[in-house]
Amino acid sequence: MISLSIIIVNYRCWDRLAKCLNSIAEQEMTAMEVIVVDNFSNDGRADAFVAEYPWVKFIMQDNNGGFAQGCNRGMKISQGEWLLFLNPDTILQRDNLKTLLSKATALPDWKLIGIRQLNDNGRDTHPHGIFLKWWNVWAPVRSLERWVNGAQCSKHYLSSAPVTYPDWISGSFVLIRKNDMEKLGGWDERFWMYCEDMDLSKRAAELGWKRVMYNEISCIHSHGGSSRINPETKAITKTEVMISTVSYLKKYNSPVKFGFAMDMYFLPRIIESLITYPFSPLTRAIVKRFLHSKIK
Repeated sequence: MISLSIIIVNYRCWDRLAKCLNSIAEQEMTAMEVIVVDNFSNDGRADAFVAEYPWVKFIMQDNNGGFAQGCNRGMKISQGEWLLFLNPDTILQRDNLKTLLSKATALPDWKLIGIRQLNDNGRDTHPHGIFLKWWNVWAPVRSLERWVNGAQCSKHYLSSAPVTYPDWISGSFVLIRKNDMEKLGGWDERFWMYCEDMDLSKRAAELGWKRVMYNEISCIHSHGGSSRINPETKAITKTEVMISTVSYLKKYNSPVKFGFAMDMYFLPRIIESLITYPFSPLTRAIVKRFLHSKIK
């Protein structure tokens, strides 16, 4: 019987994926499967990886369906009692999974579980956050909210205390029981990229489920492995941040509150775009892509 299914969604992140898979191979886990869903990298490197990692189940998609869709595709063929959704630009420490799974199994009220994440320089990336609301869409307001709520809501505390309970945890590392993921209905595919992790945590919160950061173990997470590989991809991903943010706020707010949120969210971005548009190809690409997007 398989106890753990690791699901990785890849897009042209092969070099970092190799490091990720090598770190998985060093885990002391026997009843484990690894599923890599490739979102149509279409760069000629897939065949070599299939040959090099015969113990990995590769799903080669014929289009880039986005992170949530890729995760759901991998989940459909998974056989494990537990699911670990893992970014390809992560590196696990030896025996991370055995320690984590043992801890989580003993605590059935832990539902969505993340771990501490460090970047390549050893700095904490704070893979968690507070829920977006119609009145806190401006980042300084969220910082003020953390300050008002006290030290136990600070980014530092949530990433340093042995066990903490943030609003949401990053989709770069999410451990969850498969039957719980099925109860949640999987990832919401209206989020092509970004905010799908906040949405998953929000639905869990509405059921009273705990979202947990278990900070006694950690992994390396090299941000931007798939999202910043070239200027074109960077423009796409920056646009998707806005599209997904709008989709999230639309999903969880009344029309009136959603309207207020849009005013607060876009005013500083409009000002910035007006200033940088004549000089920045990236800004022009983002504006053009966003104006042609469809908010779900």
